[in-house]
Amino acid sequence: MTGTECHYFVCDVGNREEVYEQAKVVREKVGDVTILVNNAAVVHGKSLMNSDDDALLKTQHINTLGQFWTTKAFLPRMLELRHGHVVCINSILSLSSIPGAIDYCTSKASSYAFMESLTLGLLDCPGVDCTTILPFHTDTEMFQGMRVRFPQLFPPLNPEMVACRTVDAVRTNTAFVVLPWTMHFLVILKSILPQGALEEIHKFAGSYTCMNTFKGRT
Repeated sequence: MTGTECHYFVCDVGNREEVYEQAKVVREKVGDVTILVNNAAVVHGKSLMNSDDDALLKTQHINTLGQFWTTKAFLPRMLELRHGHVVCINSILSLSSIPGAIDYCTSKASSYAFMESLTLGLLDCPGVDCTTILPFHTDTEMFQGMRVRFPQLFPPLNPEMVACRTVDAVRTNTAFVVLPWTMHFLVILKSILPQGALEEIHKFAGSYTCMNTFKGRT
């Protein structure tokens, strides 16, 4: 918004000491944080056997463990104030994996479990809520290697739309949002169909290949 004062701080969310230190700096220079958006992510786009061990660890540190550190850094003050919101930009791949992104799918499944447990744990904490956004393929540089079986029926999501739906979910205290809503059917079918049908669902869902690691933006 024009005329609004903004601040930015550089931080490696996969490094817990750096997260805790930067959290102190933020509080000193800006004040209490009442909305935390965990959006940082990386993807390597390789099979397990073709993945470098350090790259696999980096994905888990940033995509999953980073949420532990940022939430531990800012949630206590939200609880004291009885005012706050923890937001996670996750992925539909946390519920239905695809080939070629084993590190990303695993990290997002862990992230989903983290948010689900956190959401349940905060039900008795008035004023503090959680929102998890589970978008399908979003049209960003991060997933340029994504291949969808029916791109005309399921085109990439517009990042601005995802952002607007996220804001709406926070305003309405909606715990989980799947984008687009038709992805609910994919998750339901996966849970009830036998293996042969699951293979067809995976073909529908797509695959991911990428030559280089892409770092998601926070």
